[in-house]
Amino acid sequence: MFKNLFGSGTNEQSEDQNNQNQLSNEEDFENEYQETEYDPETLHGTHYDVDDFDAEVAERSEAWIQDERDSGEEMDEKDVQNTYFNYRREVYKEWNDCDSDQMIRWENANSMKYRGVQTSGFVKTTDDNPFLEPVHGISLKEYTAMCIKMSSGVDYIDVCTAMGIEPVIWQELNTIWPQRMAEDTSFTVSTLFGQYYAENVVIPQLENLQAAVSEGGAANLEKIKTDRYFYEELAGARQAAYEYGMDGAQWILDNYGINLADFQSVAMQWLTEQNQNWNSDDIMEFSNYQQGKQKEYAEKFAAEQGGNIADDVIF
Repeated sequence: MFKNLFGSGTNEQSEDQNNQNQLSNEEDFENEYQETEYDPETLHGTHYDVDDFDAEVAERSEAWIQDERDSGEEMDEKDVQNTYFNYRREVYKEWNDCDSDQMIRWENANSMKYRGVQTSGFVKTTDDNPFLEPVHGISLKEYTAMCIKMSSGVDYIDVCTAMGIEPVIWQELNTIWPQRMAEDTSFTVSTLFGQYYAENVVIPQLENLQAAVSEGGAANLEKIKTDRYFYEELAGARQAAYEYGMDGAQWILDNYGINLADFQSVAMQWLTEQNQNWNSDDIMEFSNYQQGKQKEYAEKFAAEQGGNIADDVIF
């Protein structure tokens, strides 16, 4: 239930007594009031019970749904889900007196509970999830570690040898795990794969397998981990390269010494950080910056290729 933050007075008190009470109430307010505290896992406010929150959402949603049906409107399952979705947002903002960014952070933290899908940075798993059962004894984390090594430039034969498996087993792994990602409607497998990628996970069997990285490449890799603008610039350049018929990942490797595995790992790190600390102003700023850089590199690549075909067309 909500905390009682304010005291109460009576009309029979004298003006002096009222002033004293007002000062006392202001002191109590300053002592008792603080910004909303959130549970670190659920991001629900700690001043109410989650069961009460869910009950309030259900009450408002069902009342709306019943009114719609009484008025002759048909409500299918998608309409019902959207109704609950909207009332969850409404109640959360009311009960926490928060902005939309905090609400989205809360939605990300509770996406599995309320929408049945996982969000990077907030993955919740259970031991009985059949989609996470090992394939040929290889867990999702181990499969991800293998993918990272191969994407960094290590030959897949060397990776298989280190893992003690035949290359044909790798082909099956690389078929079954992506298939599970496609079939898993909760996105647990694909999201967890992305998180492992963001962690640049390494397992003991593969620790000694290292792709060659130049000194400049190592410095650039460290920079895209800490400088969001530099990362967005390279992301925009890579996309522009693809649009002009080049291998964007290879372009990044050739010009900045950063291999695909490391670049994707950093991309997932920034995505996870964004989900956990959602800030719409920052997101828009970085998005605009990347698009601006993509346009710049597109013009550069066009010039290198002799200009765009449409450049010579006069309307």
